[in-house]
Amino acid sequence: MRRAWILGAVVVMGFAVAGSAQALTGYWELNLEINPQSASFVDAFSYSTELLVKYTVGDWTFSSLSQLDESGWYDQNFSAIGVIGGFTVSSSLDFDPDVPEFDKWTTTTTVDIVGVTFSATFELYDEDVFMTLLGRGASGGVSLDVTAKFGDDDDPVGECDLDFSELQIGVDFPFCCAEVDSTVYFDCDGFEKVVFEASGIGIANLPWVTFDATLEFTVQTKSLTISPNFDFTAVCVELYVGVETSGNLTFETLHFDGFKLECDVGDVHFTAISFWGTFVSKPGVLGDFWEMYRIETDEDACCGPFGFEAAVFFDENGIYLFDVGKFTFDMSIEFTPSLEFSIGVDYLLGVSVESLDFGFVATW
Repeated sequence: MRRAWILGAVVVMGFAVAGSAQALTGYWELNLEINPQSASFVDAFSYSTELLVKYTVGDWTFSSLSQLDESGWYDQNFSAIGVIGGFTVSSSLDFDPDVPEFDKWTTTTTVDIVGVTFSATFELYDEDVFMTLLGRGASGGVSLDVTAKFGDDDDPVGECDLDFSELQIGVDFPFCCAEVDSTVYFDCDGFEKVVFEASGIGIANLPWVTFDATLEFTVQTKSLTISPNFDFTAVCVELYVGVETSGNLTFETLHFDGFKLECDVGDVHFTAISFWGTFVSKPGVLGDFWEMYRIETDEDACCGPFGFEAAVFFDENGIYLFDVGKFTFDMSIEFTPSLEFSIGVDYLLGVSVESLDFGFVATW
């Protein structure tokens, strides 16, 4: 079964090693400006907001940064920083969500050997590749600093330098109740695709069935292939399943219309819902969309008096980066046990702010 399936800007990517503690952190920032001298009520409001989600495990931190304002979803960045043996590695992947298109990929590796620091920085644009090698050290009153650069940004034939053609990066990690193998592909034009593969995923209401899944997405497309099998594994997945019957306990057709994944990552609760069928009722939280990813916590979990919820929704065939269709953000602040303030924003791509809500609850 192949379905269009998207893991988007607030797509939370988890990378871990077995037995390591995992945590989701980050922030949501909202700036709202009101100009009462504007000609219309709509023009009186302007805003900017950004959502940073970090997944930390062991010595590695993986991040997603989404930025929006009244003009639209204007920037999306994914990054990672961590340690492999004696090497420190940082990597950043930038997209233009509105076009959508790949902008830039930068990776830097650094290692210290007997007091000498070596580093290499790799940059990939559309048909442009650059490499910078650095070496520096000091002994007594003598210091040495060497820089070597490769690549020509004035390439007349518009092709990648350094004879670059393709690069694949593979990372395996556990996330929620599944083991995930991921591979990111780059070619001379930049980001090509990323593929996630998971096996032995259990189903809560069908404990005797597991499935393998292969998820692939490019800048503008995404697909999911599911292969069912039999296993007996602890699970965190709920299937939306309907069965056509006739006579006395005769099963004719099994409809697999979607699924919901829920788990706790540190103090944050993660939910993913995908629904593509018509036989059973569509989850109401999806509205006009067919897929949602959400992170949430409350005042008692991680953030003192603050609770928050951030979600991203996806169209079937959208025109924006990763088919993203909508963002929602909600936050509550408990000033005292008797007074709570709340704020919420729904941003529909192509329409701008769909709703902006403020409220408070006072009890006595």
